[in-house]
Amino acid sequence: MLPITIFEAVIMNKLFQLLYTIWCALVFVGIFLFLFPFYLLLIPLKKWHHLSYYFNRIWAKSALMLVAIPTEITGREKIKRSEQYVYCSNHFSLLDILSFGFAPNPVLYVGKKSLAKIPLFGLMFSKLHVTVDRENIRNRYQALQTAIEKMGNKRSLVMYPEGGIYSKDMPRMVRFKDGAFRAAIEKQIPLVPVTLPDNWIILPDVKSPLIKRKKMRMIFHDPISTEGLNMQDVPALKERVFSIIDEEIHKYYPKE
Repeated sequence: MLPITIFEAVIMNKLFQLLYTIWCALVFVGIFLFLFPFYLLLIPLKKWHHLSYYFNRIWAKSALMLVAIPTEITGREKIKRSEQYVYCSNHFSLLDILSFGFAPNPVLYVGKKSLAKIPLFGLMFSKLHVTVDRENIRNRYQALQTAIEKMGNKRSLVMYPEGGIYSKDMPRMVRFKDGAFRAAIEKQIPLVPVTLPDNWIILPDVKSPLIKRKKMRMIFHDPISTEGLNMQDVPALKERVFSIIDEEIHKYYPKE
C-alpha cells in the first residue's frame, strides 16, 4: 500500500471538514426547528419572554454535544442567578450567540438588524430580543432604550461592545462602543466581562466557513459594580473591560 502524500492528506482533511460542517449545520438547524414552535408560543406572552433562555440552553448544550465540541465554562460561580447583569463579550464568530446558552441566568440579546432577515430565526430573534441598525445613531439609542425596558427585572443583557464582527486581525478586538456601558450605568447593575477565545477558530467569520472541532471555552470574569457611576465614567469603564478580555484572549493566543 502506497503511503498517503501530503496533498492527499490535505484533500482528505478538507473533505472531512466539509462533511463535519454539513453535519453541524444539520444539527444546529434541526434542533432550532424542533424548538421553534416553543419560541413561537412565547412571542405574544411578553411577561414570559425570559423563558426563552431555557430553550436557548437546550439548543446550545444539545447541539454542541451532538457535534462533539467539548465545552469548558469557567467563572459561572461568580454570577448570582437572582441578579441582573450586562454581559460584555468579544465578538469574533456567529457561534458567540449560541454560547450564551451557557449563561447562568436568562438573557436578552442586542443584535444587528440583519439577523431579522434569517428565515424563522429572524422572527424569533426580533420578537424575543432587540435588533439594532448599527449605522444609524438614532436607532442605536432607541435600541438601547428598548433593551433596557425589555430587560424588566428578570433578564440580563448580552451585548458585544465591538458593535459586530469587525476585526480583520483575529483574535484582536476593535475599539468598543459605549452602549453596553451606558446601559449598565443607567440601570446601576454590574458589568460582567466575558471572554470567548476560541469561537473564531471553530466557526470562522468568512463567506464559506468550515467548522473545526475544538474545545469551546467561555470565561465569566468578576462582575464590575457600576453603583454610583455616571456617564462620565464610561471611557474608563470601557477601557477596563477591554483590557480584561484582551488579556484573557492572549493567554491562549499570545501576541506576536
